[in-house]
Amino acid sequence: MATEQNSTASPSSIVQALGQGNVAQHPVLVAGLVLDHMPVGMALVDAGDRLLWANDALINLACPSGGELGGRRLNELLRPVVHVVSEDDHLQGLEVSEEWQQAWLSVDDSSKPRPGLVSCVPFHQGRDVGICLLTFVDLDGETELLQELPVPEAGSLASAWVFEDRLNHAFERADRLGQSLAVMVVELSGMARVVAQQGAEMASRVSRRAGRRLASTLRRDDSLVQLDGHRFGVLVELPATPEGLSVVAERCLEALEPPFMLAGQATALIEPRIGIAMYPEDGEDAVQLVANAERALEATALGTHGFFDGSLQRLTEERQAFRHSLQEALMEPDRHFRLVYQPQLDLDSGECCGLEALVRWNHPQHGEIEPRVFVGMAEEMYLIDRLDRWVVQTVVEQRRRWCGRGHPLGDGQVAINIHPRMLDQNAFDGRPLDVFLRQLDDSLDWLTLEINGGGLFEDGERHSHLLRRITALGVHVAIDGLGNSPVDLLTLAILPVSVGKVAPETIQSLSLAPSSVRQSVAALVQCLQTLKLESVAVGVETTEQLEAVRELGLTRVQGNLMAEALDAEALESWFARQGRLAIA
Repeated sequence: MATEQNSTASPSSIVQALGQGNVAQHPVLVAGLVLDHMPVGMALVDAGDRLLWANDALINLACPSGGELGGRRLNELLRPVVHVVSEDDHLQGLEVSEEWQQAWLSVDDSSKPRPGLVSCVPFHQGRDVGICLLTFVDLDGETELLQELPVPEAGSLASAWVFEDRLNHAFERADRLGQSLAVMVVELSGMARVVAQQGAEMASRVSRRAGRRLASTLRRDDSLVQLDGHRFGVLVELPATPEGLSVVAERCLEALEPPFMLAGQATALIEPRIGIAMYPEDGEDAVQLVANAERALEATALGTHGFFDGSLQRLTEERQAFRHSLQEALMEPDRHFRLVYQPQLDLDSGECCGLEALVRWNHPQHGEIEPRVFVGMAEEMYLIDRLDRWVVQTVVEQRRRWCGRGHPLGDGQVAINIHPRMLDQNAFDGRPLDVFLRQLDDSLDWLTLEINGGGLFEDGERHSHLLRRITALGVHVAIDGLGNSPVDLLTLAILPVSVGKVAPETIQSLSLAPSSVRQSVAALVQCLQTLKLESVAVGVETTEQLEAVRELGLTRVQGNLMAEALDAEALESWFARQGRLAIA
């Protein structure tokens, strides 16, 4: 019983035990004492960024008047010096890394945070995966460590603390004098190539060289800081006019233009771009101004500079809301998406010879949205396979209903457009595409999978074995979007493709473009015929386009001139009226 009492003793009894020499029998208690009395702050953070435990040093720094840190969010306690916007347009927090990061520690009942260095090291074993050990070294009062690092005969590359401090003082001066100031974010595009081709050390040297070039270009009154491995921040006070800032930005771009010579050889070309935000128009504080300069950067082409625009911010917010809505919709596709079917017609007989299943999104605010608006975003979010999987499953279920009722539509061909990513091994929950299809239906000779030509030509050879397994199930493979990009005839000849679909943009150009364009399309159709591929003209909207399609020798057509895309019930009514359609 005495042993059990020692194991649950209070801190004071542990200290007594230490004095008696008994603590040596309790190494866990020793470790606890060490952590609690270390001169640096330490904490455990869970996968949800909440503090599980903090030692006395960190509690005393953050809660000098008493308090607890357990359960607090990490971003409420610590923030990086100078926030940077991430790719999804959110402010980045501290990185999970063994590298030391400059940060501010929030102090209860005080508006003044404490500067320090932070590392956040993850556990990678057992049940502790997702938990990080956070270490905070307090630098409050260590003025020599917070000073800028001078660059001879030029401006300076300030520490992040100094840069943020200068920003705050610049805001005060601007308010007092009624003047403007600006923040520029300079990005070095191409650093990822340097890392891949020449290593991280070479990339770090390029980044340092770039910083020196920028520092030597700026005035002594300007402040420069490195935000991360490929971005720099610049504070410009006078003259902070659009014209003057454009001059400064162009000088910076010119300074970064020449190749970087290291170890006697030129590195990969670095392509800079610069985003600019001005106070007070584009932000009320340092964090907002840097964030808006970053947003301006993301909308700027390589080799140029651009200013933040309020309308750009609104568009960004709208895009984020749209993206969030799409993500939610893809989690429950049955509630938010529906399928429509557009008939394909045989030009010789005038009969309906197949359908293409097309997806529509019922957006709660914007109504029904066509795929060209949201498919690209679903691809960016790596959720396109989820959408394609739902489409395939829904088509299989609909055809099963038609067959169960003995409806003629159950005997026809149905085409589904899938993203090339669906050919990857893990796209369907780790199941290859042929396995997924075989588990859906025993008979698949009615199904055509359409794959965009660009993606198929790029990865087709790599996936040729899978494509042959798919066609062995009876599935037809069609190449979609012909005419939008170069056609690789050799790849087209060796892949098990049976249908070629000419893109709507190409069809629409037939009645507007010069004769040379029509000759190019005619050559494309001739190639399809030589390879014995069925050819389909997509997007036929006018009688002129239909006539041009006839002259070119395409055999099948699809477009609103013949039949619009209809839901399953409306399609049945259409088929009953004119399943065999005379084409003028």
